[in-house]
Amino acid sequence: MGKVPLRALPRVFVPGAVTTEELIELPQEEIDKLRKVLRLSGGAQIAVLPNDGSIIRCEFTGRDAKPLEVLNPNVEAAIDLTIAQALPKGDKIDEIIRACTELGVNRFLLFPSERTVVKWDAKKVTDRLHRLRTIAREAAEVSFRTRLPSIEYHASLAEVLKKEPEAIVLSEVENETKTLKKSSDRMTIVVGPEGGWATRELQAIGDRGVTLGPRVLRVDHAGPAAAAILLLT
Repeated sequence: MGKVPLRALPRVFVPGAVTTEELIELPQEEIDKLRKVLRLSGGAQIAVLPNDGSIIRCEFTGRDAKPLEVLNPNVEAAIDLTIAQALPKGDKIDEIIRACTELGVNRFLLFPSERTVVKWDAKKVTDRLHRLRTIAREAAEVSFRTRLPSIEYHASLAEVLKKEPEAIVLSEVENETKTLKKSSDRMTIVVGPEGGWATRELQAIGDRGVTLGPRVLRVDHAGPAAAAILLLT
């Protein structure tokens, strides 16, 4: 079989995969996807992503992957961008994770704000983070990324700002004049809840506020819009 173009290869994340082994063991869920969804048989070429920025071109055996060559494409964003997102209602967080991952966001910090309607108990945090990491992995595979974004949960905006003291917050102040622009190779953008920031949160935000422009964006559009401004321009 001739060499299939790199972008045309079905992609599978296997963190820690190495080419020193004759065969790379694939997770069962990825085997099922390759065989049952993509209808691949033994001998097909696939891309195994070790989550270190490289791509291993492999031959799919039907159960494992046989390494053929290692490539290092320059596909990740120049800015190490974190999106800190106040929890929205419904499944909007799914689309935020999906879109921002495809755009190149490296990390997500999720947190409840004072006006957040959604409440996640300990079990729900575990279940939702598992689902969101699956969504992020699928989005990274589709968008030809070589690294998976991390997804963390924090208890409040105050905890996020303590962890990321240089964070920039998308502002709801009507006369805000500072616009979002690249200020560093590592940035954190905080996106608020549907109900807006509470007074105590506005005090914590202080002068961190910036605006995306004169229009008001939905919560599930604000994060991806900010990511696009920083990562695609």
